[in-house]
Amino acid sequence: MVQPEHRKRATSDVLEGGAALAARNLLSFLRVTVPLNLPFGVLFGAVVVWLVNAKGSKHLAAWILAPVSLAYVLAIVVAGAACLKVAAEVYVGGAPDGRAAIRLVIRRWASVLALSVLLLIGAAPAIAMIVLPGITALGNYALVLILAALFSLWLSGTFAAALPAMLLEEKRFRDSLGRSAALVRGSFFRALGTVVLGAILALFAGIVVAIVVSIFSLGGGNVIVIVSLVGVALGELFVAPLYVCFLVVLYYDLRLREQERDGADAGLTT
Repeated sequence: MVQPEHRKRATSDVLEGGAALAARNLLSFLRVTVPLNLPFGVLFGAVVVWLVNAKGSKHLAAWILAPVSLAYVLAIVVAGAACLKVAAEVYVGGAPDGRAAIRLVIRRWASVLALSVLLLIGAAPAIAMIVLPGITALGNYALVLILAALFSLWLSGTFAAALPAMLLEEKRFRDSLGRSAALVRGSFFRALGTVVLGAILALFAGIVVAIVVSIFSLGGGNVIVIVSLVGVALGELFVAPLYVCFLVVLYYDLRLREQERDGADAGLTT
């Protein structure tokens, strides 16, 4: 008996499904991001305020800021990966276990960090194309950046499912890249659209939170700096959960497409 083919989700469907998933399970995600990210965010903000106001100890504050910033980034990466595991659990109807997700990510922290750094570096040229005021201002380097940006987009789309494959299928670093490429085959532009638009929406959500908090920046000097840092720290708590929800919905849809292809191939050989 031939199984009915499910409709392939468009990028808009993936984003809508991811946003709904994030909204329904916001408290579960905050149980992961708040204890991991907020302490480092507060510490980072305190060092920044110290650096802004320091006179004779600016060098000391700058030296302390470097390791604190690194620890903050590591906490963000771990929290984001743990949120992906939690999102996958609730997506398939399971009970979310934030502590187990954090333990899993910490156990594989080197692979998770290496993959995150690779994807971030790979996305950098495409981000530069958006941030730079004008491509013509680069002169002879414009063509180089354009080619790098095209490669960046290819890498972002091809490896869109690499992190879900690593954590949900327990793939190693190299295997997760190959697994993502196999899943994305035939759905590259849908995967790329999810990554690009999903990142924009997630960052926008964080910016909205930061803007709302900035309303309370009454006064001048340190008050504005402190409130701005608090807004960024609070906004960051929502960015990773929303983004990984987009990736989880995309991943499971790609898995469904793969199963349908395998089923069709099996039917042809019988």
